[in-house]
Amino acid sequence: MAAGEGSDYFKSYGDLSVHTLMLKDKPRTLAYKEFIEKNQFLFRDKVVLDVGAGSGILSLFSASAGASMVYAVEASNMADLCSQIIQCNKMEDKIKVIKGRIEEVELPVEKVDIIVSEWMGFYLLHESMLDSVIFARDKWLSDSGIMIPSHATLYLTPVNMSKYVTENFRFWENVYGYDFSPLQTVSMTSTLQQPVIESIDPKQCMSDPEIVKEFDLLTTKVEDLKTVQNTFTFKMTKSGLVHAFAAWFDVYFGAPTVSIPPSSPGKDIPRVHLVTLSTSPMVEVTHWKQTVVFIPVSAAVDEEDSLSCKLELSQDATNPRLYNISIETMEDQSESEESDSEEEEDVSDHPIPCDCGAGKCRLIAALMQKYDEEQTALELEAEEMEACAATEAARNMDLVENGGGQQVNGCLDE
Repeated sequence: MAAGEGSDYFKSYGDLSVHTLMLKDKPRTLAYKEFIEKNQFLFRDKVVLDVGAGSGILSLFSASAGASMVYAVEASNMADLCSQIIQCNKMEDKIKVIKGRIEEVELPVEKVDIIVSEWMGFYLLHESMLDSVIFARDKWLSDSGIMIPSHATLYLTPVNMSKYVTENFRFWENVYGYDFSPLQTVSMTSTLQQPVIESIDPKQCMSDPEIVKEFDLLTTKVEDLKTVQNTFTFKMTKSGLVHAFAAWFDVYFGAPTVSIPPSSPGKDIPRVHLVTLSTSPMVEVTHWKQTVVFIPVSAAVDEEDSLSCKLELSQDATNPRLYNISIETMEDQSESEESDSEEEEDVSDHPIPCDCGAGKCRLIAALMQKYDEEQTALELEAEEMEACAATEAARNMDLVENGGGQQVNGCLDE
């Protein structure tokens, strides 16, 4: 999934539509609002750093909760509008907008008490903004300071994408009466090569999710984000086809590691109100939805079957805001290792399908063959159902005309 680097990345966040999408995402925005409003004792008279402040909504929440000063750092041109929003809400004495990259700006203080940021991207790590948050933490957060959110967990599970396959691949077989199958192969190839952002129905999940990685925002290092990999064995909870794996994340506000300001003698220590923001398919949809990574050949599974796979997320060497995502089922591992040992060949100008033997061409051909087999089976099943329905209707008509038999639960009792 490509993301612009440097100026292109920050230019994209100068687009108002991006901030409109995020502000209208109620689960996202209300999670921050709830935590800050319900834990005002954490913010009272504290200095807050808002990394990637955008429109300034998190800065406004923090200032309203009693922060003595909020430094809202924003590198895109949205910083100018953020300043106007702060002025419109008469918060200039509590919020100072600083335009620039967090790695390059200077704050008028040595340390801050709280760092708040909405850094999460698709599959949690997309765009690598967490790197900047960690930089800010290491440079400015006090020893007793807190991170908001404080923890994050990335999940993965196998999914059935039959509806997506039908709607996005079979569509090209008949476009207003014409055969557009060359675009079908292009669509299938593109889907195989990069993730798809989709809202998954819980019924599409073929197994319970597994944890890819957990992050403690107080201790996670930039080096921990360069490569994330794990191996899983999923136990199927239903029978069907596995076309892909879906990833999502949860972030947590106010874990037990959050420090509690000392209270006056005789007063109870306040309890931190905990909040979880989930992007799971089991809860209300967010703008992150779920990230779906297709596998070259779908797997037919039965309930209680096991399916093993290896996931690797690695920051691109030339553009660290881009992650390369690789998922391989363990059955494909030997073939993958064999193809990796071969010299990499540019197959961008090869016909589709192609029988040249190159690794990528073999994968695309296998995907197309599997797709054809699935569609043939579905068509045969549909024809069989139609034939049965026609036979049943004829028998019913014959019985009605001859006054015999009684229909019970769709079956004939003669």
